[in-house]
Amino acid sequence: MNWTPENYYFTKLNSAELPELIHFYLITLQKHYKLDKYSKEDYDVDYNALIGEDSVFFDQSIYYVLRSKINHEIHASIRITYWDKETCLPIQKLFGIKTEDLLIPGVHNFWHIGRFVIAGKIIGNRINILKKMLFDAFYGPYSLGDGLIIAECDRKVVNTLRKLEIESYQLGDPIIYFYSETLPIYIKSGWLETFIQKNKLSQYSTGNDSDIQKFVTMSKTILLDSKNN
Repeated sequence: MNWTPENYYFTKLNSAELPELIHFYLITLQKHYKLDKYSKEDYDVDYNALIGEDSVFFDQSIYYVLRSKINHEIHASIRITYWDKETCLPIQKLFGIKTEDLLIPGVHNFWHIGRFVIAGKIIGNRINILKKMLFDAFYGPYSLGDGLIIAECDRKVVNTLRKLEIESYQLGDPIIYFYSETLPIYIKSGWLETFIQKNKLSQYSTGNDSDIQKFVTMSKTILLDSKNN
């Protein structure tokens, strides 16, 4: 199946569609890593862990997904979350990283990125899909500035980001997580300059500006809550 604009469309996920996303994410990983012994029990454990995690972060997040125009199934996804600096991030649980290690002086906006996956059945021009998903997820953090994007990231993805001129800083030693070598990283919003400017003409949409406003509202709400507490 070759990728063309006629075959797929980009959209955002609503809360009722979260189970569909988690199922897609797990099944895609299973196929990618050829996990023949991936049992229903394994699936249930992973599903419950991820659905619980995403339920906590959903209201502070935007999920970008690629769907088929034929059957509307999800074929790619990425999530960007505005972090309140209090809710425990996956990277903290997995790598034992403390909150204070992430609160870099001069940084005011903190983000977490995850659920980034593209189905293997898309065998055409995957790089355009990848760039679009990354552009949508990174445009808010880049535009608001003074930001830090935190992630637990597959080594191959880190290498791909570098090829796209997006540098990252490794916070600790890698582990095997969801069947791949995973690194704890962060990306400063200023490091996105080259990528955003190179792709803005082809990837920007009016929806990107409305997404920024959503995150502005989130940041103000979190700031107000912290003052009240």
